Amino acid sequence: MSEEKLSYDRSLLDPVAETFGRSYKAYGPVHKALAWVDADRMLRRFQIFAGLIAHLGEDQPISVNDLGCGYGPMFDTFGDLPALKNGRYYGYDISLEMIKAARARIDDPRATFQVGHSASKEADYSFVSGTYNMKMYASDADWQAMVEESLIHLFSMSRIGLGFNMLSVHNPNREPTLYYGDPEHYLQFCQRHLSLNSRLVELLSPREFVIFAMR
Repeated sequence: MSEEKLSYDRSLLDPVAETFGRSYKAYGPVHKALAWVDADRMLRRFQIFAGLIAHLGEDQPISVNDLGCGYGPMFDTFGDLPALKNGRYYGYDISLEMIKAARARIDDPRATFQVGHSASKEADYSFVSGTYNMKMYASDADWQAMVEESLIHLFSMSRIGLGFNMLSVHNPNREPTLYYGDPEHYLQFCQRHLSLNSRLVELLSPREFVIFAMR
């Protein structure tokens, strides 16, 4: 496992942090603050990730990293899973407003929230839901390089595996401030740099895709 810190590129990430900070102030702790069209879409993505650990029992406690946790809605889904009953959840977000909201909203000894753009704790599993979608003014090339660096670091902090979702280049509706990744590119990237045991999940095709990279 690597504890090397990931560099923070202010030109790429500050505009994103500021956008989500304003969004939270406008909407509060609801899906719109995280740029989700509706709550069901957000929940569906958490459920896909939860499918990786739902079979584990209370006698198999796990720890989870949530990169880009927002105000903590993933914990609302994961917190009731048997494996999290005696487990740990670590949430990270670049928006101070989001982290303040998560800490105020979730009073649970299993959960900790930290301002940051990378995981600082080793965990069994790491998940990234929607975090790589908002690029604001960054070029696709610069954002892709940042995402790939982030994935390599996050996998180094994951004992068992990680899962992430991303908007797809095959999405028929495109927005200039959002990043759309090529699912085949990211699958090959994960197989080459993270683990050969990486697979593409197309439950959200063609608008989005999910990849699991397991050790």
